[in-house]
Amino acid sequence: MTDPVESRVYIDTDAALNAACTRWATAPFLAIDTEFIRTDTFYPIAGLLQVGASGELFLIDPLSIGDWSAFTALLRRSDIPKVIHSCSEDLEVFQVLFQCVPQPLLDTQIGAALAGLGGGLSYQRLVMDCLGIHVEKGETRSDWLRRPLSESQCVYAALDVLYLQRIYPILCQRLEEKGALGWWHEDCAVITAQAENPVAVNEYYLRIKSLWKLSARQQYALQLLCGWRETEARERNIPRGRVLKDAACFEIARQSPSDNSHLGRIKEVSPGCVRRYGDTILGLLAQARDAADSLLPPPAPRPLTPSQTQLYKDMKGVAEQLASELDIAPEVFVKKRDFEEIIRTGLLPSTLSSWRKPLIGDKLLMFGDKKI
Repeated sequence: MTDPVESRVYIDTDAALNAACTRWATAPFLAIDTEFIRTDTFYPIAGLLQVGASGELFLIDPLSIGDWSAFTALLRRSDIPKVIHSCSEDLEVFQVLFQCVPQPLLDTQIGAALAGLGGGLSYQRLVMDCLGIHVEKGETRSDWLRRPLSESQCVYAALDVLYLQRIYPILCQRLEEKGALGWWHEDCAVITAQAENPVAVNEYYLRIKSLWKLSARQQYALQLLCGWRETEARERNIPRGRVLKDAACFEIARQSPSDNSHLGRIKEVSPGCVRRYGDTILGLLAQARDAADSLLPPPAPRPLTPSQTQLYKDMKGVAEQLASELDIAPEVFVKKRDFEEIIRTGLLPSTLSSWRKPLIGDKLLMFGDKKI
């Protein structure tokens, strides 16, 4: 019997990719993975794309392909599921290369959690649990932009989509048996929608920790700083931290320096940063100081009070018990921010709508009536 890894196909011309896409169009599903480099850039640089279809394995060299139209059309084919493991970074690669994300998408990490195999499973653990096979991950950090790729790199990459093809039917069967196959599709559709509608530049400040410690005006300064940093990082294609680290953004907003001397004394703000960005940063801070109150963002949520924390623990206990009964990983059933939103507002978050609402959402709303 032919070893599928040994008979893998390496695609490095537009003609070969177009021919492969014609074959893949008849496959019941596609197993997809990517290898990329993202050390010194804002955007990931694709080094290899892997496709598994109908038991066959294909490695696509993105450095040699100029025409992606047939492949992009295939990614958008709604009748062919695209199976990926832990897809968040892969979706960024697709956005950069194709300006689209695969649809419909099925993430095996989410499927495994809903199937009761555990939350946040690594690919190695998933393969071991489903197939009893140990996967070596020695090439994870290798240079995927190097050409030619080594034999060990190609084998490593091909195995990823080989095993995904075997795992997908197993997860489908387990989820079908427990009536949860639709849950998988719905949760992955949400991920796809989020990837297609990324966070707006002016909302990145909401990711900064301890935001509640800042006044409304300081928060507005942080909003301006993070929005500018995001734009700068994208335009220069460098990591956000190469412009300003999160901690530096927070401290600059908190201290609101009015000159470069003060700015340079803030921890994590280098002399080079002051030289390159000092005038811009001080201008943003001046804009925040002079802004009308109507422009200031709403106050950030404060930490839960002791009584609210107890309510959170009670709600979490109910959710964990029900997750155990349903054989679902609790971390994909209800998230911490969902509990907190119910406690603070008494309303059901959108993340607890759909299939979660009758199972747990309505139960948690009863706790929301006790919000403090």
